[in-house]
Amino acid sequence: MTKGRFRHVPVMDGDTVIGLVSLGDVVKAQLSELEMEKEALEGMIMGH
Repeated sequence: MTKGRFRHVPVMDGDTVIGLVSLGDVVKAQLSELEMEKEALEGMIMGH
């Protein structure tokens, strides 16, 4: 999205648009994934 300078990408089901994914959606998803990974690694370090 960044390389192509797209802020929104349609989600298609065949020829029908069923939603939009924004750059903000992608960033939020990545941050959430990183937070879960951080918590898992902290748990491993603490022995939980």
